Amino acid sequence: MILNEIKIAWRSLYKNKAFSLLNIFGLMLGFTGFLLSYQYINRETNYDKWNPNYDQIYLVGLADKGGFSDETNVMLAPLLKESLPEIVTAGRKINYNFGTYPLFGENTVLVKNAAVIDSAAAHIFQVENKTGSLYRSKIQNEATLVKETVAQKIFKKGDLNFDTPKSIPVLSLQQDQHEFIYGISKDNGLSLIDHDLLVIKEPEDVFAGENPFSYQTYIQVKDGTNIPELVKKIDALYQDKIASKVQPPTLMKGEIYLDPLSHLHLRPKTGSNTPYLMLWIIGSISIIILILASANFANMIIAQADRRIKELALKKILGSSRWAIIRQLLLEVFILTFIAAACSFMILNITGNILQKWFNDDLKQYILNQDTLLYLSIGIVGTTCLSGIYPAFVLSGFKSVHLLKEKLNHTQGKSMLQSSLLVFQISVALLFISGMIVIHSQINYMQTTDKGFEPEQVINFKGLGMYYDNKLDGTYQNLKERLEQDPSILSVASATNIPGEAELPLTVQFKHNHKQLDLEHIGIDKNYFNTLNIAILKGDIPLSIKQLLQDSSSHYAVINESAAAFLNVDQPIGAQIAGCDVNFQIVAVVKDTKAYGFENNVKPTVYSYKNECGTVRPQGTLMVKAVKGKVDQAIEIVKKEWQQNPSTKSLPLEYAFMDQQYALLHKKQEEMQTAFNSFTFLAVIIAALGLFSMAAYQVTVRKKEMSVRKVLGASVKTIFIQLNKPFFQLFVIGGLVSIPLTYLILNKWLENFAYRIELQWWYFTIALAIIFIIICISIGYQTLRAAKANPIDSLRNE
Repeated sequence: MILNEIKIAWRSLYKNKAFSLLNIFGLMLGFTGFLLSYQYINRETNYDKWNPNYDQIYLVGLADKGGFSDETNVMLAPLLKESLPEIVTAGRKINYNFGTYPLFGENTVLVKNAAVIDSAAAHIFQVENKTGSLYRSKIQNEATLVKETVAQKIFKKGDLNFDTPKSIPVLSLQQDQHEFIYGISKDNGLSLIDHDLLVIKEPEDVFAGENPFSYQTYIQVKDGTNIPELVKKIDALYQDKIASKVQPPTLMKGEIYLDPLSHLHLRPKTGSNTPYLMLWIIGSISIIILILASANFANMIIAQADRRIKELALKKILGSSRWAIIRQLLLEVFILTFIAAACSFMILNITGNILQKWFNDDLKQYILNQDTLLYLSIGIVGTTCLSGIYPAFVLSGFKSVHLLKEKLNHTQGKSMLQSSLLVFQISVALLFISGMIVIHSQINYMQTTDKGFEPEQVINFKGLGMYYDNKLDGTYQNLKERLEQDPSILSVASATNIPGEAELPLTVQFKHNHKQLDLEHIGIDKNYFNTLNIAILKGDIPLSIKQLLQDSSSHYAVINESAAAFLNVDQPIGAQIAGCDVNFQIVAVVKDTKAYGFENNVKPTVYSYKNECGTVRPQGTLMVKAVKGKVDQAIEIVKKEWQQNPSTKSLPLEYAFMDQQYALLHKKQEEMQTAFNSFTFLAVIIAALGLFSMAAYQVTVRKKEMSVRKVLGASVKTIFIQLNKPFFQLFVIGGLVSIPLTYLILNKWLENFAYRIELQWWYFTIALAIIFIIICISIGYQTLRAAKANPIDSLRNE
């Protein structure tokens, strides 16, 4: 019986080939959007989920005055492990942020993402050695691992078994520093601990004396632990044992918070929630697209119903039950939905390599798995229900005598349903087009607006300063002076924090007029503001190294506009502020710079010249501003100097362009723009298909009416307007429904940016104009042809 019903359904669909292909195409677009978004969401939400202790792992951080830090004192982890029984273990991690980490072997490899963790952190994140046990003896106190791709470059093929640890030179051949490599890190899956070089050592073994660095602290708690109570206990312990003893106290200021591992990739307290917001947007859009395709399908089913009046009536007369007719209609919908889903699945597999550059990952490894097939099956069943249940129940509910006499032209509720579905399609299309315009405008604003500094023509040589003497008159300064003598270079500078880089400035506690102030601090040299073309609003900066050396007991500070407002003094020039165990004299006020993106407000910042706030923050990156058109010559000059330095023997010179690095801050927004544009394209096509099918239906059912009007003297223009009038009415309703909702949604999205565009009325006017044009194109040809048709062709059989 089931096979017989499948045959009947297939023959019915084959008989209406154009209708079937149109539906398959629309649904295929919907499923493509659904699958693409699912793959992206699946990848982004799978970080560390393979870890059996996923729900028990937390980052310990500090919160102070609305700000968050993910770094704590190095001694916090062992203190927590010893003092709190709820904590199974506590580990530490610190990233290497001083440029690339050179490894010298068969080939020289510049490792871009290196990190140091202790054995407890390795246990928490399930770090494993692919070539054997992580620790092979009780006396082994380190277990440094590299990724397989790195191991293949620095070792011979026969040395990859790691029966014994392999010693290799690191950082510089002249400095005679070595690192023992114990094996190859095992790839367990997506993880926060994903580094080409993972140095596994206890911090106490790295620093014989006091450790000058702050670490990320991770804990694994026991099942059923009361987290709010644990936070209170950790904070009390921290304030008593660590915060009160650390100098300067501002470095460890704040209250303890715990951030679960499930939040750290997408919405960490210390970072942006843009990736998490992007997931919600893409997930919601994909569901809306699928619902849109389902609504379009349902509309087309109802629009085609008149052609099946006799078939449905005869089935009822011959004894078919209502349930049998419903089952038959749903089966037809299911077959079309299944074919569309299968086509979408095959196309994505075929085009996986093309789509890889958009998603920055290999889609095929996520598409070809059981979870994908499960969600695809749910999508098929859901779409079948959304598209088919209402039409099936409506069409099966009429009496056969009414079907034979009246057809379905004036059945109650049919017109209302079709109109509602079209209004929904138009509203969604308006939302997508308006969103596309606003997102493009915001990203264009971030790319083109005044940032307070100029990254163009600036080349960053990250880590270069690590191989020179960083004294005011040391070899690093001598290098800068030699480079500035070259005609291809305008200026050279260095700083502890570089615009566009991930590492944010250190927050330091300053004192002014007996008030404690938390200000960000950046160590700079004398050419910093000139190199980045940052405007000096008040005062003067020290003009020479000689002046800085002569005033050895004086400390000069430059503050930005926000800091000047924060100090609340009429004349900041000459004012004194204390911090980092010295007294600073403010000599200048500079313009605020959006050096770290547009999502957060510019922080009050102090710039100083003598590295007063810690030697652990070296000015490792050299910034070279080249003359326009002479970038290559500037790079070559720096290379020559690099090659003459004995400490950089066998080391390639690494550099990047500041404007490109700064653009990476907006990478997630640009990815969202690409995804949103793609979904907008799908939504518009699906809406156009719905309008096309409805126009064809209206022309068919109103053909006799239009013929009578034409016989009675109506012009082609009058008939054309009469046929299009219902669509334009729905367009107006859709606009009234969509625009207020769209405004609220887009305004909510823009609230994620401290510096943003204002929503303009013409954004929505453009969207309305585009939809209007699409409506005209979708329905214009058919209605114009109907208006010009000879009425005799429609009335001769009446």
